Amino acid sequence: MIEKFKKMDNSKKVPIVILLAVILIVFIIVFTFSKNNGIDYGKLKESSDKDLVYTADTITIDDTFYINIPHVNITGASIKSINENIKSYINDFAENEMVLGSYEYNINGKVLSLVLEIVDYGTSDTPHAYFKTYNINLESKTLVSDSELLSVYNVTSNDVKKNIEKQFKYWYENLIKEGYIEEEECDYECFLEYREVEDYMGDVSLYIDEGKLVAIKPFTVYSIFGEESYFKESDFKFTITK
Repeated sequence: MIEKFKKMDNSKKVPIVILLAVILIVFIIVFTFSKNNGIDYGKLKESSDKDLVYTADTITIDDTFYINIPHVNITGASIKSINENIKSYINDFAENEMVLGSYEYNINGKVLSLVLEIVDYGTSDTPHAYFKTYNINLESKTLVSDSELLSVYNVTSNDVKKNIEKQFKYWYENLIKEGYIEEEECDYECFLEYREVEDYMGDVSLYIDEGKLVAIKPFTVYSIFGEESYFKESDFKFTITK
């Protein structure tokens, strides 16, 4: 097999080398984020009878509006600091009278990814969504930086930007086809203005969802065109790697 490879023309070798490199990258990602890697999650816990992330408290505003406060159920000083940061972030919205706050988390091998979502319905114009993510290395009990995540998945911030831009352009073209927007009335820049998107990478947070790298970006779904019914909550999540 090796001898046959050596005798191949370089034009035939290159695709094979590229394919092998892709397979290796996928293997590394799966091994890093989708396997247990020998971690005993139970031994990490502060409270053995609770999940790794659970609702520690709920700020009840009224029957409609509330904020669930998650607690990362892991021992360690750095995790304690993360939990304090979560409370501080949520408390910034606690005095608002029309706010919904929720969270979700995903365990990918040695990385726990937690995302907070706050939706403020009390703004003067349209509801605003806010997201904050925490990617925690369960071995070191420290936060994984965005640059580390990008490196592991072999992508750059520019790749993330292109992916987000491509999706917004798709939405604009599809909204025209669906009859929500007239191109002569609102061009692409107009569309972005209604989305309150000045920078594709503005307020972007990275998250790992079942081994896939996801960029979360809030934007406004309401405008004078009534296209809010077109968008789904999941549209805030842009899958960067399949």
